[in-house]
Amino acid sequence: MTLKPYNADELDQLALRILDVSCQLRQMSIAKRDTPELELAVHEKKALEWLAHLEQWAADARARLEMATIRQRGAKLASKISE
Repeated sequence: MTLKPYNADELDQLALRILDVSCQLRQMSIAKRDTPELELAVHEKKALEWLAHLEQWAADARARLEMATIRQRGAKLASKISE
């Protein structure tokens, strides 16, 4: 896998895509509540597997961002000390 640098706009676009999927699921849940007799069968195992991977991916990316932030702060402090 290749790491690709993301800027804030790209992260926003990804977040909006995920939000769109969440909205679709919410619309489906509302429809099921309104008409409980409607049948809906889904491949739950696969969706939960993908979601687990997405959650892990997001946690890993967040950790990398936090580490980069800490390194940058450390570098700034080190440069101020050496002045």
